[in-house]
This record gives sequence, C-alpha cells and structure tokens, in this order.
Amino acid sequence: MMRIPTHSSVSWAAATLLLVAGCGGPDSAGPPPTRVISVSAGDGQTAPVTTAVQLTARVTDPAGSPEAGVSVSWSVVSGGGSIPASSATDADGKASATLTLGQIAGSQRARATADGVGNTPADFTVTAVAGPATQLKKSTGDGQTGWAGSPLPLAYAVTVQDEFNNPVVGATVDWAVASGGGTLSVSSSLTGTSGAASTVHTLGAAGATQTVVATSTSVAAVSISFTSTATVGIRLTSSVGVPANYGLHDTFVRDGLAFLCVWDEGVFIYDVGNGMAGGTINLPRLVGSVKTAGGNAHNAWWYHSPGGSKQYLFVGEEGPGSVGSSSSGSIHVVDVSNLAAPVEVGSYTLAGAGAHNFWVDENAEILYAAFYNGGVVALDISGALPSDLASRELARIQPGGAGNTFVWGVMQYEGGDIFASDMVSGFWRLRYNGGSFSVVGGGNNVPERFTSDLWVQGGYGYTGGWGNRGIQPGNAVKVWQVGAGAPVLVDSVITSGITTVSDVQVSADGKLLVFSAENGPNAGLAVYSLAGSPSQPVFLARYLVSQGLHTATVETIGGQTYVFAARNPANPALMIFDITSLVP
Repeated sequence: MMRIPTHSSVSWAAATLLLVAGCGGPDSAGPPPTRVISVSAGDGQTAPVTTAVQLTARVTDPAGSPEAGVSVSWSVVSGGGSIPASSATDADGKASATLTLGQIAGSQRARATADGVGNTPADFTVTAVAGPATQLKKSTGDGQTGWAGSPLPLAYAVTVQDEFNNPVVGATVDWAVASGGGTLSVSSSLTGTSGAASTVHTLGAAGATQTVVATSTSVAAVSISFTSTATVGIRLTSSVGVPANYGLHDTFVRDGLAFLCVWDEGVFIYDVGNGMAGGTINLPRLVGSVKTAGGNAHNAWWYHSPGGSKQYLFVGEEGPGSVGSSSSGSIHVVDVSNLAAPVEVGSYTLAGAGAHNFWVDENAEILYAAFYNGGVVALDISGALPSDLASRELARIQPGGAGNTFVWGVMQYEGGDIFASDMVSGFWRLRYNGGSFSVVGGGNNVPERFTSDLWVQGGYGYTGGWGNRGIQPGNAVKVWQVGAGAPVLVDSVITSGITTVSDVQVSADGKLLVFSAENGPNAGLAVYSLAGSPSQPVFLARYLVSQGLHTATVETIGGQTYVFAARNPANPALMIFDITSLVP
C-alpha cells in the first residue's frame, strides 16, 4: 500500500535542508574577514646570519582604517631563526617584531597574523648571507701526479666559509709556489657564490716536490698546502687515422693548423688549436682537403709572405725513383685563401728529377727544394704565382756532381747559407748569391750510410741515416759543427734496432733533439737533450711504435711542445705526442 507523507515528516526534511544551508557545508568560504594585515616594513632585507632585523606589519579594517591594540602573532616559517610570539598594534595599526636570523645562509621567512584576518597573513622574506670569514678549507686538487711542464688536470681549489660553514663570496685568496717550481694560472683569485677559489698549476721540472700554498687575508694565520708529483716522458695525446692508401707521409704545422700529406688521398688540413673549426690537440677537427695532380703528396709548406699573405701552400710530389739514380715528381702550388676549399693553381717540374723536401726563405721569398738526382733548386715565389713556375727558377746545383747527387733535404741556416743532405754524397754547405749557387764545403763525408734528413741550429747540424752502405749496426744521427766553412763531424748517436732515421728536428728553444725511426724493435720516436751541450746529445726518452714513424715535426702550441708524427703505412695515422715534460 502506498504511504502518503504526513505533515510532520515534510517539515523535518525541510528543517534538515535549512540546517545544512545555514552551516555552509564542506565548501563554505566562511565569514568574511573583519581585519586586513599587510607588510609595512622589513620585507626583502639582506643581513648576515644570526643577526637581528626589524619587521613591521599593519592591521586595518576592511575599509583601510588602522586598528590599534590588536595582538599580532609572529612565527618563523623557514630558516631556523627566532622571533617574539606577539606584539600589539599602535595607533597607526602597526606592530613590530625583531627576527633573529638562523645560521644557514639563504632565504628565511617569517609570518604575521591576527584574529579576524582569515587565511591572508603577512609574509616576510629576508636573505641571510654568510658572516665574517673564519675558515679556509682545502677542496680539490691535492696529491696529483702530472707531466713536468704541463698543467695538472685538476685545479687546486679552496673554500672560504664563516663559522657556520656558509660560503663567503668575494674573499681574496692568494696563491704561491712554495717549492718545485712551475707556474700558476692566477696568483690571486676571488671566491664565487660557492665560496670557492682556484688556480691551475703547470708543474715544474721532475725530481722535486711541487708545493703550492693558498692563503687569504680574510682568514688570518691559516694556509693550505697542495702537493703534486711531476713525471717525465713522451705522452700520446691523440691519434688521427688516415686512409690506408700508402698512408700519411709528412705533416706541416703552423698557426694551430696541421697539413697532413696523405699520399694519393691528397692534403688534409686539421685544426689542432687554431680554433677555426673548434679543434684542439686532444681532438683535431678537419678543416678542408685537396688532391693535387699526380698524387703522391709527400710534404708541404704553408707560405706566409712578408706582406702578410697566407695564400699559397706548396706540396711536394714524390714519384717513382731509384736511390742514387732516378726520381720523379713536381712541386704543386695550392691556393688556400679558403682553407675549407683549397684549389691547386700551379706547379713546377724539373725534367728527369723528382721533388723531395724543401725549405722557404720567407723574407727573401725564395723556395729551396731538394730534387734528388736533380740537386737543389731555388724558385722565386714572390707575388702572384703563374700556373707554371718554370719562369720562376732562379738557380740549381748538383752538390756532388752528376752521378753523385741525390739530395734528400735542404735547410737555410739563420737566414744565410743553405745546407743540403745528399743521400749518396753526404752533408753539404751551399751558398746562394746573385742568382747562382756555390759550394762552400762538405760532401763525401758519410761513407757508411745513406744520408737522410737534416736540421741546422745553434752552430750545429744533425743528419739522419737511411739504410747503410757498410756493415754497421742500427743507424745514427750524426752531429756536425757548422762554422764558417764545411761541416765538421763531432759526434754520432747510434741507435740499434732500427734501419732508418727518417726525420730530424731540434725544438725552437734548442733544448731537445727529436728524430723518428723506422723498422726494428726500437722503431718509433726518440728524444735527446741538448741542454748540456748541443754537440753531445743525451738520451731522454723513447716511444716505441710498431714499424716505426716515418716523420716527426716539433711544434709549440699554447706553451706546450708537441711532436706530430706519421705512423707507417701498414696502420697509417697522425700521432700527436706531448714532450713538454722532457724540456730541461
């Protein structure tokens, strides 16, 4: 049966609805605030940790009129400081309290509220900074081992802090080498936002304790010592593989660019510290390349004219031949105005002979080239060059005469005479003057070996040996005194376990003799000291490379001394070695 609601039950339901509505329900906003509290003063301050700052809040009615005698409650929201629990408003409705900041630097917050303000308190933010510096602490870099003469991989770093271990910004830290030598990247530095200051130590010579001391005027009577150990040796920094089409033959390095002569693949230009392609010694980057006519790219010279032009790259082509009798190959001229897109623009050919190494007198604008059985040729390379440099030939000479000449390399000595290493007739001193060559002296002075490369510097010459013509062990670098006349042999550096000394060079400071060696158990890179006497090289270090290195070019980049070496064709690559630690 259907039930009909009675009058009393309807009235009860209505009453229930009215009660819920009167209470506002769970989503009710509550009664409107009867007061407004706001920040009056003190927000946004900056002060040292644990110091006191004044905060002021203002209480008004909703119309903005101040209310006096209202109790304002204060609390610390973050930062760990302290503040009185309450204070009363004055006639202007303002109440103040002193916030004592906590010990941790950074943002600290306090809050003011009062009865009748609802959920809208007044919040204050104060930035606490470090107090006076009281601590100097060691951070990183101690106890390293690095290469003598090179920067350590990690900087020495200290932090300056206040008594609560907060970092102090802007404190001066002074650095000094206490023992062992070396240099620092900075002798004084300021602490940053983390309170840290640092310097990089380029180590001194090996054999002594390397100590650097850090002090700060902000922290009296405190010093921090860093100790490192310097080692010496030949360090491989990077290797750049090349196509295995006979491989890499020679490398010319200048202005942070390395010109790799990669035989039939042409010339590859790498940024090894110039910056134009973002390359470094540790990560060379390719800039451009060019294939010269005839292939067989053997060696190169990037010519810088007296007028500042850097337009031309000369590339030697080493064609087929037979030691002592025949050779072939031209000198090619490449326009490198755009290093990313070099273009061959000319060449020079000597009939019946082939180019090998050459040297450029940039002040006189003359290129001196070894042409094996053709002897030595001088070319005028001034101004704009024609496509055929035959008209630029100035002079030529066969130092040993016809049938006794096979010149491997030439080098100008201190802007004057030309020295030539002749594979069959030995070490010569030549003179170019007035459009002709003359022999000053030398020759027929290396009977037991074929003469290979040469270097002349500081009153002495150094020549390598290629194979041998007698029963001689290993091979040698010969040391010559070069006075006013013919070279005079004064010493020989015999190296067993190799067949060829193929490249010889002295570092620009005259302290190191470097040569590459091929074939045998001792093949690779050898470094000797000339610091004691340039006439008596002293062995320093050897880096062994299977099958050896064909050439080695010494160059200083960024204050460091490097060797750019050509690994032999079986596994061709440019190998870059850091030998800075060996510099006496």
